[in-house]
Amino acid sequence: MASETSPLSNAEIADRLAGLAQLLSTQKENPYKIKAYQRAAAKIRTLPESVEELVHQDSDLTVYAGIGEAISQAVQEIVRTGTLGKLERLRSNAAPEIAGLSNYPRLDPKRVLRAYQKLGIASVDELRKKLESGELEQTLGSRVAQHVRQGVTEAHAMLLYRAHELREAVEHFLLDTCKARKAEAVGDYRRCVDTIEELAFIVETDEFSSLLERMERYGGRTPLVASTRTSATFSLSSGVRLRIDRASKENWGLSLIKRTGSKAHLRKLTAATGGWDGVRKASPFASEPDFYRKFHLSFIEPELREGYDEVERAQLGTLPVLVTVKNIRGELHAHSTSSDGSHSIEQMAIAARDFGYEYIGITDHSQSLKIARGVPIEELWKQIRFIDNLSSRLTGIRVLKSAEVDILADGTLDYPDELLKELDYTVCSVHSCFSLGKPEQTERLWIRPGSEVSISPSTRPGLLEPSIFQLKNLPSCHSRAISSLAFTHPITDGS
Repeated sequence: MASETSPLSNAEIADRLAGLAQLLSTQKENPYKIKAYQRAAAKIRTLPESVEELVHQDSDLTVYAGIGEAISQAVQEIVRTGTLGKLERLRSNAAPEIAGLSNYPRLDPKRVLRAYQKLGIASVDELRKKLESGELEQTLGSRVAQHVRQGVTEAHAMLLYRAHELREAVEHFLLDTCKARKAEAVGDYRRCVDTIEELAFIVETDEFSSLLERMERYGGRTPLVASTRTSATFSLSSGVRLRIDRASKENWGLSLIKRTGSKAHLRKLTAATGGWDGVRKASPFASEPDFYRKFHLSFIEPELREGYDEVERAQLGTLPVLVTVKNIRGELHAHSTSSDGSHSIEQMAIAARDFGYEYIGITDHSQSLKIARGVPIEELWKQIRFIDNLSSRLTGIRVLKSAEVDILADGTLDYPDELLKELDYTVCSVHSCFSLGKPEQTERLWIRPGSEVSISPSTRPGLLEPSIFQLKNLPSCHSRAISSLAFTHPITDGS
């Protein structure tokens, strides 16, 4: 039985599920089943509730996205027995070089075994040395080297879009469980910085020490790293730090300003307002607008508070107007059940219309991507005719015909030109042959003059990954398109 005095944290439960996914990937297992365990592990890491407590309360775990009946049963087994039988059986039958990967759940065993074979090694320590010497990249390409670098390096940051769910979970926990009267995310997250190393909040509470004690129960167990009378830092299971600062209702606006802006921004802001002593004498500031009005500055949006020229422009009243979610008129990258999506074309079109969008583009995977149920040529012709019919009877939304078309190793596209001409636009992606060298990888992406092509990354480069593309000495149009492919998550115009 699992020890009652040493409860399992959500991170420990997630590690077991991730370890099972890792070992299943060495078997002839359904890739979607492997991904299901990986998604469940990621979900459990961000849950504010203690999963162990939920199991002991006989709560229904399937209410959480990504946790189905089979995974729910696996989690219950982990909690009630302290282990997972299927995981232990796979470990006991695994070759030593595979079993040795269990401490590195982000490593893909198939890639690692290939590296072992090519390099004549048999351990992660040896693999790390080959990575540091550059021999791994020279032998197997930058993509494998990038994967290994991520897998053997402890994560201390997460991408912004992954931090949204974590921010929401922590905020609810601070309000509902820790009994804060008010809590708001600040710092890098509020400025929408691409990568988040520290998730920061300010809170209003009369009992800061009690709030910290409750926070230690987040996710089953979250260790307190350091604390003072008004500030504390925790280590979250996701790898990022959590910082909590106490703020008063009277000076809530000032706390938002001090905890949101970058160091460079705050230096320029204090220079423009006479220093913090002058600010304190002019306080309190219950809201940010109160502060900006007092010092005759235009309101500076959080995303602009990086320390460039935003303070000077706030003095002159020339700050730019930012694009917001309200400005988004439609969605140009959407997968339906024709490939690996979750809803039909008609369901998505109606949902987009109800959301207020003017258009939605259907971009199912092309035929070569078998793992994502890529759409064969004849089926895409049928989809085109279906969308034409749907558009004739559905009002209030325009459904665009498109496809996420693989760029093959030789640079050709996965569908013939006569079919591509029937589409309203094309999203082109790289999903294979990542071991090509940078010059070859770049060459396959040359865009034919006159073609209307958008480029999409198959996966955003990781926090530690350099680009797999060669960006130097390219015509500006190609450099811009390839740079978008290498470094951005949404699709970008490649013209």
